[in-house]
Amino acid sequence: MSMKLADYLGHTLARRAADDERIFVLDGDLADSDGAMHFAEAHPQRFLMTGIAEQNMLSVAAGMASCKLRPFVFSFAAFLCYRAYDQVRIGLSQCRQAVTMVGSHAGGLAARNGKTHAAINDLALMLSLPNIEVWAPADFADVELAVRACLQSPSANYIRMPRRAFGYDEQLPGEAAPLRWLLPPRPLTLVSTGLGSHWAREAAERLQRQGMEVGLLHCPYLGDRDAIARELAGVSRLVAIEDHCVMGGLASLLAGLQLEAPIAACGWPADYAGKSGSDEALRARHGLSAEALAAKVAEFAALRPH
Repeated sequence: MSMKLADYLGHTLARRAADDERIFVLDGDLADSDGAMHFAEAHPQRFLMTGIAEQNMLSVAAGMASCKLRPFVFSFAAFLCYRAYDQVRIGLSQCRQAVTMVGSHAGGLAARNGKTHAAINDLALMLSLPNIEVWAPADFADVELAVRACLQSPSANYIRMPRRAFGYDEQLPGEAAPLRWLLPPRPLTLVSTGLGSHWAREAAERLQRQGMEVGLLHCPYLGDRDAIARELAGVSRLVAIEDHCVMGGLASLLAGLQLEAPIAACGWPADYAGKSGSDEALRARHGLSAEALAAKVAEFAALRPH
């Protein structure tokens, strides 16, 4: 059995709402695709279908939050982050309203939807705003953790999730945490978030078969820069792997920490706007397949330090 992370989040919210009357869900006419339908079926009186009007939807949610409710706003990441960015900037960030945005179909793998539905630089937008906590879960345990944290947070939140579904046999090892070591720290360490953590794990397994040991730090929560810096203290080289543009996302966040370790960025090229195609074809074309990532890491490891 497999399930999209957004569907799992919809089920999780429905369960929690049975004991928390503050929880409401708003959706922008995509409930059958972004996970909100599971909440709608369980709690129809607390579900608002706002139609294809993302800006209005965010403004309504901000008003609800000002009345001490806990609204979760569902849509594709491309529509939440781009169409309604001014409402996010003013109504949520500047006004400090505790609205949680759930952006499904994030990243560069939009399948037949193509570039209009790809959200390749959404992290850049959200990480640049104050008072917004950013999450990029990679498995079901991460989703549970993010929902708990968002319900306790006084700030707005953005939960970013990919389009593809995951099986229970694809869950990451270890206990869910804001920062989770999937492989112990090594002088050469991979740092990843969201779907990129599955890519990083594939690359690490390939490198292990070739006799190269690497560390792997999964970062589902991108809001505590000091904690990330502490975890990576003493690492000699870092490789950021993410389903995001190489600019403005995880790699840029790491660069801003001013760590001594040099950083290699593996993500979508800066000139990539998204395309239609299978996940495998798009990853292979843009150097993000497991084979290509492993080769990049090995090449980076072989470079002489400056």
